[in-house]
Amino acid sequence: MRKVQQGFTLIELMIVVAIIGILAAIAIPAYKDYTVKAKVSEVSSLVSPALLGMGVAFSDGTLSGTTDNAALGLEAAASITSKYVTSVTADGTSATAGTVTAVLQGFNDALIDGKNIVWTATCVSGVGCTWAVSGSVPSKYYPKA
Repeated sequence: MRKVQQGFTLIELMIVVAIIGILAAIAIPAYKDYTVKAKVSEVSSLVSPALLGMGVAFSDGTLSGTTDNAALGLEAAASITSKYVTSVTADGTSATAGTVTAVLQGFNDALIDGKNIVWTATCVSGVGCTWAVSGSVPSKYYPKA
């Protein structure tokens, strides 16, 4: 009588384990980047009042080198906080430019915690303000401008 094979061979099991290992090596870093980008989206929502205030100040002609959170009607920089944000600071640099800076926290990553994202406004009469995003966090985590 012929013996019927039952179960898997060691080689088959090792191939399956190797495939799972390869998939995990690709998926884990991608998942980490995805979760950091999701957390950074909260930062964008916290700075949006400052971005709007900066644009309104330019339109009203009140944007200047002395424009700050108080001049824009915002809370003090250290009062604008969340789980992932330490502070949000608005600074006018001239009558046609300004910056909004968010300092990050709570990511459990030395490349991000304590670093900042900076939105820089360049304003033109009749056109409005355009924003460029920079900062000290890796650029792959920058929110859309």
